[in-house]
Amino acid sequence: MKNSNNMWHAKGIWLKGNTHTHTTNSDGACTSGETASEYKRHGYDFVFLTDHDKRTVPDETIRKPLLIPAEEIALSYKGYGYHFVCLGLKKEWAAGSCRSPVQVLARARREGVFIVQAHPYWCGLPSHKCVYQGGLTCPGVEVYNKVCDRMIAKGYSSVHWDDLLDAGYRILGFAVDDAHLRSDIAGGWIMVKARNRTPAAILSAIRNGSFYSSQGPEIKSIVIRGREIKITCSPVTRINFITNRASGSSIAAATPRLKEALWTVSKGATYARIELVGASGKMAWSNPIYLSH
Repeated sequence: MKNSNNMWHAKGIWLKGNTHTHTTNSDGACTSGETASEYKRHGYDFVFLTDHDKRTVPDETIRKPLLIPAEEIALSYKGYGYHFVCLGLKKEWAAGSCRSPVQVLARARREGVFIVQAHPYWCGLPSHKCVYQGGLTCPGVEVYNKVCDRMIAKGYSSVHWDDLLDAGYRILGFAVDDAHLRSDIAGGWIMVKARNRTPAAILSAIRNGSFYSSQGPEIKSIVIRGREIKITCSPVTRINFITNRASGSSIAAATPRLKEALWTVSKGATYARIELVGASGKMAWSNPIYLSH
């Protein structure tokens, strides 16, 4: 995974997408065709289909949004439940084919699959349970999950993300729908900067961290000069800079009028990430920005 600081100025196109979606092929309410229609209505460019223990291949006649086969794997291990979203797999991973998180990550490494730790807060996983034997972690974690928010108010896993980042693990954050019902659609998404609108280009951009997550606010640019970070964005009421030290900054306004912010990261901090908060409470998240000491 590369630091994505330069993606704002790199060539490519912005694509809106969801990386966690269920259809009637598992426990979703919509067929793949109905899923496509709903996401198209919300302006999505791509959707990963992540049915439970099934790799759903959509009808090839569906052109937009681009439906990409993927899978969600769930397992129980030493008293905890784990869910993993598997992006980029070429064949179906059968239920029970992996008996531990380490086996999931080992298989992913062999087959070139990108793994996202799904809704750890909903799973009841403490942060340290997201670090596996040999210091392995998933390259991605869901910072927001719409269906977990709707069902049991455990949709936000930002503390898990920060704990892992604080410990030195380079992990990307994803906002997702985990759509099961039509009402789950368009609650959280990623904005990817990709070379083109193909599964390969989208997955490559995800691997490189060339995306940000949102529930509504838009990040227009992030510029880094040394330890100084400047962000421009759609109008919001709050811009948070979060680091791995007992420092940070929260810039707030009474009305949604903040369109930019400038902050210098304190020495000793090795990364910073940015959160935007809109007037209605909807958020956006940058991926971590890594800094030299």
